[in-house]
Amino acid sequence: MINRKLVKFASASIIMLTLYFLWARNTENSIQETLKETRKIDELHLDTVSTTAEASKKRPLILYWGKAWGINGPEEGSLMDECTLTYNRSKISDAIAVVFHFTTINRNQIPWQHYRDKRQIFVWWCAEGPRYFGRNGLREFDGGFFNWTWTFKRSADVLRYYGSRDGALKFVKKGKKAIDDVISFKKKMALWGVSRCSGTNGAIKRMEYYKALVAAGLNITTFGGCFPEFENIPRQFPMLFEPKWKEHKFYFAFENAIHCRDYITEKFWDNALKNDMVPVVWGPTKDDVLSVAPLDSFIHTDDFDSPAKLAEYLQFLDKNDDEYRKYFRWREDETMTDEKMIRMTQERYPDLNIELTPKSLCARLLENEETKIIPSVTDQFITSETPECLS
Repeated sequence: MINRKLVKFASASIIMLTLYFLWARNTENSIQETLKETRKIDELHLDTVSTTAEASKKRPLILYWGKAWGINGPEEGSLMDECTLTYNRSKISDAIAVVFHFTTINRNQIPWQHYRDKRQIFVWWCAEGPRYFGRNGLREFDGGFFNWTWTFKRSADVLRYYGSRDGALKFVKKGKKAIDDVISFKKKMALWGVSRCSGTNGAIKRMEYYKALVAAGLNITTFGGCFPEFENIPRQFPMLFEPKWKEHKFYFAFENAIHCRDYITEKFWDNALKNDMVPVVWGPTKDDVLSVAPLDSFIHTDDFDSPAKLAEYLQFLDKNDDEYRKYFRWREDETMTDEKMIRMTQERYPDLNIELTPKSLCARLLENEETKIIPSVTDQFITSETPECLS
């Protein structure tokens, strides 16, 4: 009896052990197959399998060495496309690029005493016109310290514009009714704000042009430091005017420099276009403006033989709504996009170098595959300009 029980127990044990080993082998094979598939998923879809926290950690980092003028710049931790922005200098070794506004660095920091990887891009950032620095004002930055420039010039490595077609199209109201409302609201002639009356040849010349327009009988509402006897407009950026200022049909987008390449500032984009006024442009060349502006959106002083002729034309538009309305056609089509506007401009001006939709600094960094060196910021930003610009 005992032997029979032992045989039964032994037989049952062998069966259980056999089933266990079979299960274990199948389970191990299953686990191995699962691991293989997981590795394939990681290899093929690395971005999609990361958690939100992991994805955030992997965002490329752009270090700002400081805020422009100590006050202007993005917030700590804000995003630029796929990149995270920081002012924390202790993270310099993690940054794919370091951005220096010209007010945040000086000759005392060059030669460089901090961390630098040869693959890092050091970016010189500036929104001022070349005349601001004088002919030799940037020599301290020469010698190969910087890799890229980030300015309003289309020749820059990255375009940091004051405004763009795309930005204007996305900001303004579009469609026939929107234009009807704009036209019916306009009751006054022209508006101009300016605080720099001298100091550069451009500032002097634009004031002379303004006085010639007034002498020709043009009614112009003025504000700013050059006209202290008139009501001032509170300073803000972007310049969004209250209704009584937006009643004007034209805004004088007069720059303080003559023919500086691509120097088209907020006077054109924010003060005029975003406030539903037609910019009257003086300073940049007409081709420079055509290359970046919405089609048929502005009037250029170069198209007129004299200030008196321009005054005559503006007075004509003031009395003819249909003709004035033509300067808003770029907004009448509700489906208008930057790409569509570029095609239309290229068809009319086939020999013009039209600026395409600009890419952000982050986008340019992510597509970059080389590290170049700028021997001279002075030559690239200043001495390449015309004598008129630098006068």
